[in-house]
Amino acid sequence: MLAAVTFLIHRRGALLALSLVLTVLLGLAIPRAGFDTSLGVLLTKSDPYLQQRDQMAESFPAPVEISFALLPDSKNVFERETLLALADLNREFRSIPLAISLNSLLEWQSPFGDQSLFQSTVTERTQFTEQDLLDAKQRVLADPFLSAGYVAPAFDLTLASVRLRVTSINSQQSREIVQASNALIQSLHERHPGVQFYVSSEAHYEQSNRNAMISDLSFLLPLVLLLCTAIICFSFRSLALGICILGVALLTVLMTIGALTWAGQDFNTISVMAPLVVVTIAVANSVHIISIFRQSLQQGLAPPDAMLQSLQSNLRPISLATITTLIGFGSLNFASSPAISSFGTVVAIGVAFAYFLTLCVLPALVLLLPATLLGKLGPNGGVAIINASIRIAKSLVAKHGSALLLVFGTLGALSLGFSFLNSTDFDRASFISEDSPLHDYYAVVSERMDRGTPLSYGIELATPMGSIEPDFLQQLDGFAQWLREQEQVLGVASLVEVVKTVNQVMNENDAAFYRIPDTLAEVEEALFNYSVAQARDFNLDTLANEDFSLVRVFVTTNTQSNQAIIELSERIDQEFTRQMPGAKLLHGSSTLLFARMDKAVTVELLQSYAFSLLMITLTVIIGMRSVYYGLLSMLPNLLPAVLVFGVWGLLVGRIDPFVMMLFSISIGLVVDDTVHVLSTYQTNRAAGLMPAAAIDRAMDKAGPAMIITTAVLALGTCVLIGASTLYFQQAATLLVPIVVIALVLDLTFFPALLLRFDRKPSVAT
Repeated sequence: MLAAVTFLIHRRGALLALSLVLTVLLGLAIPRAGFDTSLGVLLTKSDPYLQQRDQMAESFPAPVEISFALLPDSKNVFERETLLALADLNREFRSIPLAISLNSLLEWQSPFGDQSLFQSTVTERTQFTEQDLLDAKQRVLADPFLSAGYVAPAFDLTLASVRLRVTSINSQQSREIVQASNALIQSLHERHPGVQFYVSSEAHYEQSNRNAMISDLSFLLPLVLLLCTAIICFSFRSLALGICILGVALLTVLMTIGALTWAGQDFNTISVMAPLVVVTIAVANSVHIISIFRQSLQQGLAPPDAMLQSLQSNLRPISLATITTLIGFGSLNFASSPAISSFGTVVAIGVAFAYFLTLCVLPALVLLLPATLLGKLGPNGGVAIINASIRIAKSLVAKHGSALLLVFGTLGALSLGFSFLNSTDFDRASFISEDSPLHDYYAVVSERMDRGTPLSYGIELATPMGSIEPDFLQQLDGFAQWLREQEQVLGVASLVEVVKTVNQVMNENDAAFYRIPDTLAEVEEALFNYSVAQARDFNLDTLANEDFSLVRVFVTTNTQSNQAIIELSERIDQEFTRQMPGAKLLHGSSTLLFARMDKAVTVELLQSYAFSLLMITLTVIIGMRSVYYGLLSMLPNLLPAVLVFGVWGLLVGRIDPFVMMLFSISIGLVVDDTVHVLSTYQTNRAAGLMPAAAIDRAMDKAGPAMIITTAVLALGTCVLIGASTLYFQQAATLLVPIVVIALVLDLTFFPALLLRFDRKPSVAT
């Protein structure tokens, strides 16, 4: 170890130059950094249903749609201003690139052609009588297509849907569509100030995510850097030292982002926050080096010798802390969601760079400073609040050690039980910026309309034309009837309803003929007649593929939770196997995929946590060369997350599965302080000190840096509360108390634990 730290001191100039060159080379790629804002990056790639959904999407390519919501101040859509606003939207929607049709209350396409609410086109000159509006309202109520999808039950909100002529759009088209639709609703609102307009589409979702990513990175990252620097400058009473640590953090971020870009990886909705995490970890490493360096200066050592002593004291704990942090974040690769595994990989890369730069750059920068810029020296950095905190902790351990063990042990046991009250549920709206107009769209629509949860299935047959055989259609009709009998199912639609309806129309609308024809020829005739009269938005291509070997079944449910969706789908699978053994059921719904992702990610993150715990324990055991100390150190590292998630389960009870990953990575973060306490304690025990004296020495030496790094990590994480999305706000709400509780435990519970169970007169290393 002495040889390594001597090399770092003697070769510090060359190491600094090498680091700067590497930073420049990696940083050249930063302008090309990309952002993946799609929902698909969240889905688990190992789910077999993903391939089925993609197969369905390929067989039934759906056109891109844009949804508009109109909310009148009068709380009544059947009034003049709202109808005129809809009429203007009907006339002007083609200003949106690629738009070809629009469905709304005024004009819509039913499966059998175009329909209009009023006999004549609505214009500014149109005069509406009370009877006209009443008749229109009654017609809407009688049409399930309109009443279920385009009007809120209280008639205070109406929707309009614009269909584009393409099934996918590129990034340039996405920007143009968003700009055009936003300009359209702004123009409409200026002419109709009594109506609020909202818009939603996948293009808006991706643009909103991209803007939120750029906004968070450009605002929150500098804020975290400045906040960390301010804490350090205050703690060490030295602006120059703060700038040195800021320099290391900046270089770490540049190298991390550059390496990610050179590797061809894009930031996604989760990994975009990785640079903020990397900054706090880089600062934490640096603080430990500076803290011992200043203590050595106070003892009268020259700066190079003080830095040599600091590196010699910190090399083992910093190395162990880096390895354990790498394990904690690297274990996220257990998750099959690319967003989670990417986040873990990016932070792990950043942690490695932070370790390299802390050892190779920080000593060189600090030793370039004249002694007058190293700050006013005093006990433990000269900050009274730090000294007072350590004195209080030492007093509690000495006087109430047994009580501390009992209290924290009891709280841990209770919290472990309460943590099982947490249930995970994914809501894609949690990734939408709260300042985004898209967020407002979801808010007003979800508050006023219950459109149900849509599920889409495909039924694949071995032979072409098999889906129009009367026997198969009878089977499909029976299966659809079973679906309608389920309590959660609101509606079912498939090819069967089209065949039965056309058969009735062909037989003079006799209700007795609302059935499946007896022969294949009659079915073919019915479908031919439908294809002649079919509307553009409701053609046969949306119900069956070209050779009729694959048909779709649309199911609308009132199911809300992800677990309920999974349970309903499992019952559907079982019943389908019983009723239609010769066919294959394909799951084509993204809704089901996200529900299954919720469950899969939870299981994978629990596996990640188990792996992380095992590997970190082994790392500490090997690093400390003591099984005893390694096992003992895990208790204060397990308790913080257990306590926080237990309280969350008792008070809230619902977390995003992506927030669940905090449970896995928390141990990798909080073990840092434990390792520094234990390393210093073990060194003093090896020197012959008794446990109480070794604890006091360890807390005096490592305590100040622990308090400062926790303040940096906690306050840096608090910045996430100002993030654009609910996801990061919730993550901050959970992570901040975890790191604070970890500090409290490392200053009280862990020393009490060592005093209680380490009673040997000396410990050999």
